[in-house]
Amino acid sequence: MGEGQERCDVLVTGFGPFPRVPVNPTTVLAECLCRSRRLARLGIRVEHHVFPTRYDILDEALPARLAAARPRAVLMLGVAARTRHLRVETRAVNKANRTAPDASGKTRRGAALERGAPLARRSPAPLARLKVGMAGTGVPVRLSLDAGRYLCNASYFTALGRTGQTRPPIQLVFVHVPMPGSWALAPTARPRRRDRRAAAGAGRERRPPLAAMVRALETAAIVLARERRRRRAP
Repeated sequence: MGEGQERCDVLVTGFGPFPRVPVNPTTVLAECLCRSRRLARLGIRVEHHVFPTRYDILDEALPARLAAARPRAVLMLGVAARTRHLRVETRAVNKANRTAPDASGKTRRGAALERGAPLARRSPAPLARLKVGMAGTGVPVRLSLDAGRYLCNASYFTALGRTGQTRPPIQLVFVHVPMPGSWALAPTARPRRRDRRAAAGAGRERRPPLAAMVRALETAAIVLARERRRRRAP
């Protein structure tokens, strides 16, 4: 990015397809957040990038995109196909999965993602505030200590390492999303509080529709952008 170009407030990243997930919802979600009228009305400038689900992005494409966008906050998205709620990942660990192939059929070599790096890196974002804000949209949200051992954890660990030295810190977090219960983007009515309580007590959670996840992730972007502005204020 040239010096005369404005920095983006929030960079949203997603992934493309990979084995057993031919259509990745984070591709659509990242595009929706970039086009969000709600965020635009609040003056939050959003850029997005969808990475191929390949390990080679860790060395080149991901660091290059972070450097080019110079974002004030980063919202990374990945899919957890078996879950039914959004997971705010609190940390990434320095461990690689040497058996699960990426979209190109390659696996990661070595047990560690980065030699000499710490065992874990934590998100600097206001995690509790993110959870409360996102859950307030009616979507089930949980904090998570385990981002897995696939590209989601690996990209999160890499991004935290690349942005960890900035002051004030770049507000970076990774959110795992489920496969949507509905792919429709038409807005639906926000669930009433009593309906949310009833759903929570009904046992198994339903997969949230794509439109509801967009609302929750818009809220996450707002929280990240405001936190960065708050830390920058004198």
